[in-house]
Amino acid sequence: MAEEPIVDENLEKIEEMFEQPTLRDRLRKLFTGLGKPRSSREYKEAIVELQRLLAPVVAILIPGILIAILIVCAAPGKSNKALSDIQIAQAEDEEVIEEQQDQETPEVEMEDPATEAIMDTPANTVNVANPAEAVMPQTQAPTVSSVSEVMDIKAPVMMKNVFGQQRSASGRASALRKFGGDAETERCVMRALRWLVTQQQKDGSWKGSGGASGVSCTGFVILAFLAHGEKPGGSPEFGACLQKAVEYLMRKKKHDAMEMHALAEAYGMTRNPNIKDMLEKDLVALCDRLADKTTWGHPTDGKDYTMPNLLTMTFNVMTLRSAQLSRIKTPKMDRALAKLREGFLGQSNKKMGGFSSDYYGPARFPYRRTGTWHFMMGVVGMQYLGYGDHPVIEKTMQILDDDWAPPTLKWSDIACCPVRGNYWATMVFFNDEGNRNRWKKWNMQMKHVYTRGQKVLGVAESNYVDEKGRPQETGYWRCKDMHIGSQPLMPTCYVAQQLMVYYRYLPTGSKEAWNVTEEKKVEATQSDDITVGIGDL
Repeated sequence: MAEEPIVDENLEKIEEMFEQPTLRDRLRKLFTGLGKPRSSREYKEAIVELQRLLAPVVAILIPGILIAILIVCAAPGKSNKALSDIQIAQAEDEEVIEEQQDQETPEVEMEDPATEAIMDTPANTVNVANPAEAVMPQTQAPTVSSVSEVMDIKAPVMMKNVFGQQRSASGRASALRKFGGDAETERCVMRALRWLVTQQQKDGSWKGSGGASGVSCTGFVILAFLAHGEKPGGSPEFGACLQKAVEYLMRKKKHDAMEMHALAEAYGMTRNPNIKDMLEKDLVALCDRLADKTTWGHPTDGKDYTMPNLLTMTFNVMTLRSAQLSRIKTPKMDRALAKLREGFLGQSNKKMGGFSSDYYGPARFPYRRTGTWHFMMGVVGMQYLGYGDHPVIEKTMQILDDDWAPPTLKWSDIACCPVRGNYWATMVFFNDEGNRNRWKKWNMQMKHVYTRGQKVLGVAESNYVDEKGRPQETGYWRCKDMHIGSQPLMPTCYVAQQLMVYYRYLPTGSKEAWNVTEEKKVEATQSDDITVGIGDL
């Protein structure tokens, strides 16, 4: 009889173990245990209790989230829009961020005060919102049959190469600081581009005074906009203007070297298939003529020789190189470039340096001072051909060190057309990587003359309003020149492109700068991401 209470007591303990505590008891045990030391039994039991309490909540929450995601993804919206209708500007923010992240050198850091001054100065009004190139898988671009629809296509594949990367807002800011540009040079450029908009004809062309060809003027103006990274039909402020200009050129049946150069860069910026189709026909004809029908010489013995002209030759080289950089290749392009190299070397004085343009054969010593601006075209042509390290180049540069006058908008005894001569000189010195002191000296003089020589039209006088409805200044340049009759249109294009030399392309001081145009290099670069640039126009 004495053992019965003990049995009852044990049974009560067993029954307590199987009793289900209330929610209040479980929560009290949970919070009490969490306050105990981590090594205690109470703490461990509290963790187990926490897991038990959360299990039903998680079991309901996770399926609910998945169902919500499926509903959102299945809902119709703009995400199913055809690829051909996607606006290029949608890639803007991602590309600008990507470009900033890709740049590893100090020159590209946007936090630099000099860069911030360029990008943030209110009077500068640099178009930071340029649509950037979206790097996307290669797909077949859409085509249209009508020239009037040429720029209605939003290309599904944009080239992320030197055309876009170097000329983007962040690329321009970095290059300006690296190569000696500044906020003032960029302000002058923006005034000039806005002034050019006000001079465009209704048909999309530009026509200068003095009987200048509308097509020739138009090609050169297009190059000025493209140099700033503006895209036909894509840039917020200048896209519509540039679209009309490209369409104007495409309505023409034939194009000279300057026009083809403009179309080649326009294709590189847009990848528009209509531009490519038209340009390829012109390039095939040009390469056929250079490769098969050009024999350098002077028609003194009755033979059908081709008299070299350095100006035409240099524009031909730049046209073919721009086409290569835009991934356009014709069967005889390499032979055509080889023929041009032969022509430049035939016009060079290999012993003493210098190039001739107004007669066949090497430049004659003593050199005529007013002919030395031809030397500049010869050097640029060789640089574009990848022979900037040829011995005749440095010999020519030494002549220019002694004889070439500083930049000027006035008359000069060095050339009958000083602004055109300075246009080529700016490229020559910028691309001369062997002696950067030449460029630094020239750039300092050039900026001083051109930034102070621009005719600025104030807000009231310019009557120009940007795409956001804000009144802006415009500006242009005039010069003293025997052969530039289209005043002030052509001088403005010449000077503006000189002030964009910092970012239009990277310098071409070596043959490696041209490796990106080799076919084997193109095939190996699936992303079209080019890291080495070429020389400026």
